[in-house]
Amino acid sequence: MRRVSLTMWVLVAGVVAVGQTALAQPAPPSDPRISSPAGLGATYSGAIRAGTGLPSTAPRYGIRLGDFVLQPRFFLQGSYTSNFFRVDTRNANVQEEAVLALDIRPGLAIFNPNYDLVAMKMSVDADVRVPFSDNQAVKDQLGVGIDADASLLILPKRAFTIGLFEHFDRQLWTRAIATSSNADRNRNSVGADLSLHPGGRALDITAGYRWEIERFDDLNLLDTDEHVVSLLASWRFYPQTYVFLDTAMRLSEYATPRPVGDDTEVGNYVPGKPVRAALGLSGYISERVAMLVKAGYGNSLLDPGAENFSNFIGRLQASFRFSARSVLHVGAIRDFDLVAFGGQYAYVRGFVSFEQSIRDRVLVHLDFSIDHRRFGRWVPALLANPADPDTTIRPGTSDAHRKDLILAAGLLVDIDITRLFGLTLGYRFSSNLTDFATTLPSGQIFQGYNEHRAFATLNLRY
Repeated sequence: MRRVSLTMWVLVAGVVAVGQTALAQPAPPSDPRISSPAGLGATYSGAIRAGTGLPSTAPRYGIRLGDFVLQPRFFLQGSYTSNFFRVDTRNANVQEEAVLALDIRPGLAIFNPNYDLVAMKMSVDADVRVPFSDNQAVKDQLGVGIDADASLLILPKRAFTIGLFEHFDRQLWTRAIATSSNADRNRNSVGADLSLHPGGRALDITAGYRWEIERFDDLNLLDTDEHVVSLLASWRFYPQTYVFLDTAMRLSEYATPRPVGDDTEVGNYVPGKPVRAALGLSGYISERVAMLVKAGYGNSLLDPGAENFSNFIGRLQASFRFSARSVLHVGAIRDFDLVAFGGQYAYVRGFVSFEQSIRDRVLVHLDFSIDHRRFGRWVPALLANPADPDTTIRPGTSDAHRKDLILAAGLLVDIDITRLFGLTLGYRFSSNLTDFATTLPSGQIFQGYNEHRAFATLNLRY
């Protein structure tokens, strides 16, 4: 029989409520100066995001240092959240915690804009979060986040390009419950791309590899190691229209070996080898309308004993440009990912967003999305009984297949006052409408939440 310490109680009651999907999201592409589609994965969108050649070499701001440009930046953000720990008020003796916080974010980047044989970029941004509260559990969330990035493109303007990438990201994650632990996450990704793009970059074939390590400060059972291999190809058969092939395989395992449990536990910390393969078409079908159609197959390939995802995956997106300054995006996605409890989850997401630029000084962005998520079968592992450590108990669940309905909406206004100074105002709403609950000796613990968040950011750059 498997018996787990009190730490596991924190995972069952807390990490599940943090939101299993967040624990499974891959890191963003390492270098925003994209010379090939590799690394974009599901966000690949042809004429909209990738495959359009090298970016502009004219930096908007910075200090010229020979062949390089140094870009100092500083962000000071004040925010208010109505539900700091994202708790479900249906739980006994639980109340939402409203918190004001200050984020201090200095940053620095350096790159060579007028590259020929080698393009280099390095950047580092810090995030010092200071929450204000009399609650000690909130005060404990004081922390420092880091986002560091480095890239090297060799022969970026030639038919064959080598890309080397390094990305470290330390995220400050708000805990789902007030305990002595936290959910701060450290993730490092290092890898390389080999890209062939002859014929004026009309054709692009890229093989990519990433080694990704994820470590939590306290929740060590969630630590993972991953190897990601991808092959992407795109062909621009019209000036702004592409067909593409997107394939990838991840070898994912938990850093802490999973103890052999009893025969009835299912879906706990299951390694997997998820594969995806899809074909797509992306580009403008008129001067004002762009389409992205992507369809393929995905399989989670979890270790035996867990419930696999094996089904259609795809994306359909339409972009309507009403004028040079306004655009509407509407779309839907079906995909899956791995999680600690349940092995995998499948989701269907619908989304809409609108962007309006005003005289190149103000950008207004509105968005709304709705996710329906269904998790693989999960039977909790045996836990040490807090009332009697020499005995074990098994937490119950309201449903072996967790189902979530997640809503997200927001409004952002980005004001570029001068070259040196900007202001961002925003509001976000997020909600998990789920009836899923775990049953512990203390009672049921529901996993839903509602959160309202408002923020204002002062943006300084030189």
